[in-house]
Amino acid sequence: MKHEKQLLLDDMQGQIKKSGTFIIARYQGLKSARAYEFRRELNKKGAYFEVVRKRMLIQASKNLGLEFNPELLPGHIGLILGAADPLETTKTVVKFSEENENAFELLGAFIDGQKISGEDVRRLATLPGKDQMRAELLGLLTAPAAQLLTVFEALLSGVVHCIDSKSCEMK
Repeated sequence: MKHEKQLLLDDMQGQIKKSGTFIIARYQGLKSARAYEFRRELNKKGAYFEVVRKRMLIQASKNLGLEFNPELLPGHIGLILGAADPLETTKTVVKFSEENENAFELLGAFIDGQKISGEDVRRLATLPGKDQMRAELLGLLTAPAAQLLTVFEALLSGVVHCIDSKSCEMK
């Protein structure tokens, strides 16, 4: 039996190392059909959800130097792993939780080697995504040029209206 536990521990350590980023969540009242739907949503984001044993998670994180307080892990624990974009994954988890009677409580995360509290993970989910931020930056960069073009257009059309009104007076 000890050998099987060591294999599970090694597997979990490998998954955590491979992903580099993981979110720890407590889940409750999650039916199998809803869990399947949640996993499908995460797969679209390049992540996956795995139910883990607390002791295994504590030991695996300790072996990797990612220690945290085990008393902060009440109830059933799951890991969201393999997130290529942690922001989008976090948004997916928070949205799914809100739509399903708070099925998930975000307890914390390790993102790019930094320990983040559950409250900070929720705040992270409220930030705009990469595409939205890029669009806003592009809008900021193009706004002065667009306003300058509007001013030049107004000047030119003013000259044309002035010439047109003078030509009407001469007839």
